Amino acid sequence: MHHNTRVNINLRAYRHNLEMLASSLSPGCRLCAVLKADAYGHGLKQLAPIADACGVEIMAIVDNWEAEAIRRMGVKRTIIRLRPAVVDEIGEALQWGVEEIVGSIDQAEALSTIGVKCKQPIPVHLALDVGISRMEFSNPIQPDDLKRLIALPGITIKGVMAHFPCADEEDISISKAQGDKFVREYGNMAPYLPDDVSIHIANSAATMRLPECQHDLARLGIITYGLSPTNTIDFDNCFQPVMTVTTQVVQVRQVPKGSTIGYGMTHCVENDAIIATLPVGYADGYLREFSNKADVLIGGERCPVVGKVSMNMITVDVSHLKHVQTGDEAVLLGEQGTGIITAEELAHHANTINYEITCILGRINCQWRFELG
Repeated sequence: MHHNTRVNINLRAYRHNLEMLASSLSPGCRLCAVLKADAYGHGLKQLAPIADACGVEIMAIVDNWEAEAIRRMGVKRTIIRLRPAVVDEIGEALQWGVEEIVGSIDQAEALSTIGVKCKQPIPVHLALDVGISRMEFSNPIQPDDLKRLIALPGITIKGVMAHFPCADEEDISISKAQGDKFVREYGNMAPYLPDDVSIHIANSAATMRLPECQHDLARLGIITYGLSPTNTIDFDNCFQPVMTVTTQVVQVRQVPKGSTIGYGMTHCVENDAIIATLPVGYADGYLREFSNKADVLIGGERCPVVGKVSMNMITVDVSHLKHVQTGDEAVLLGEQGTGIITAEELAHHANTINYEITCILGRINCQWRFELG
């Protein structure tokens, strides 16, 4: 079905980012491509084969459909689930070889029971808490508890992990101390663990700012999509944004001075104006928070969104353009000519982060186009 709004995914840019990252990691550190949330809205089914072709050894997901999709493509790489699984998910995921996260003895015992019943040991990663307190063991694992975990039948300990809660914040000293804490806790556990256990804590921000925390693997998500994990450092422009979102002008009309635009009449034109209507709104992921704040690109020029974002339409002021007509391309996210609308810019308008912008826009009810760039 045709729709005027398109999410465009540049597969070549994704490959480029993966290759750049793989070459920059510390020796012995493997890249884990984080493909959860449908690849942050970029389309897991299209990007997982690219990651596989690039030699990425580990892929991270959260939902079973993601694991199933990866396996149905014939990808045989290691898959880690980056959240605790419910019982029904665990049993179903056995067929796809998913490695699970464990943050409590009770959870480990539940996994053990399923593994024994199915006669298939479940690989697990023990999650340590360095300050985020979401899914981890609440306290350092004591030797007796660790021995109890190791002795459980039906599970195999494959890794020890943690997650930084604020590696993207300006004060990196907090994360550095948390990274040191993780190393100390792992050091206390190491004598009891198998020799081939992997340790991992680095996310995108920590990989850029704390290379000493890369260890055995780096779990990289947002940076692989060409977006910055933090506003506190200069982002290397050698990384290429993977997603752009475009639509088309569906109407152009002149409005006289003093006219109000949109619900609530929140914008009033100070002079005679030319207003273009675009067929996208909050039902499509273009947030109401963008009302009277965001810009779009038409003809490579910035055009302000005026009036409130409606469910299926937005209006933009194109008075400064020489010529606009129905069918002209409008860029909601991405580049056009010398202009650019970034995910970070849209995130600022909505008081959120670029991760949320791509996840939401990736759910647009529109055409998808995957291109080699």
